Amino acid sequence: MDILKKTLTVLTALALMAPLAVAAPVSAKTTTATTQASVKKQTYTILSSSFYKTAKTYHTKDAKPVVYKAVMGADRPTMTLTAKGKLKAGTTYKVTKQVKVKINAKKNQKYSYVKGQGWVVSSKLTAGKFKAASGVKKTATKYTIVSMTALKKAKTVHTKDARPVVYKAAVAADRPTMTLTANGKLKAATTYKVTKQAKLKNAAKKTVAVSYVKGHGWVLQKSLTNGQFKNAD
Repeated sequence: MDILKKTLTVLTALALMAPLAVAAPVSAKTTTATTQASVKKQTYTILSSSFYKTAKTYHTKDAKPVVYKAVMGADRPTMTLTAKGKLKAGTTYKVTKQVKVKINAKKNQKYSYVKGQGWVVSSKLTAGKFKAASGVKKTATKYTIVSMTALKKAKTVHTKDARPVVYKAAVAADRPTMTLTANGKLKAATTYKVTKQAKLKNAAKKTVAVSYVKGHGWVLQKSLTNGQFKNAD
């Protein structure tokens, strides 16, 4: 009975390996630089596996999970993982397979196969489609406008790993005040255009610098980096 069980586990490992014989195409829109992730290899024993008849929808939040390339053992139920890049934050993906592996004597871990990308630690993914406003509290804050500048030429900026909060602004008609309300987040690792900048003062007399990101809203200047996004940032 033990021999049969071992044989079935090995066959499962071979089945998991089959679709990976040809490298999956990597989408530039959904995967960030491969140079950022460690290339260290780790080999684990496969405890169980699941194949989904219909791909399941998952999304990433603020973090950018590491993507691993997998090599399955030819004659034993093992999986060797090598980091090859990262998924993008705030993006929807499809998962087609899942495995449970033994990390050590006390810990097991699940990995999900993200279609077209590779294997990702399952706990780094959230079920369902990504929604831009998820996790943002819509609290309104009033500021006094110290200065505001409309740029003659749109300025190119980009986000890095984090996803800055975008604010919707209501400017008073009869006094220099601006009320900002959180209205979602920008994507990480993405290039944007800034057309206006402003300096605001809150009730505690603290000055805050904000930029208007074209087509989105106001964002804290310190959350943006000048220039286009490059994978090696």
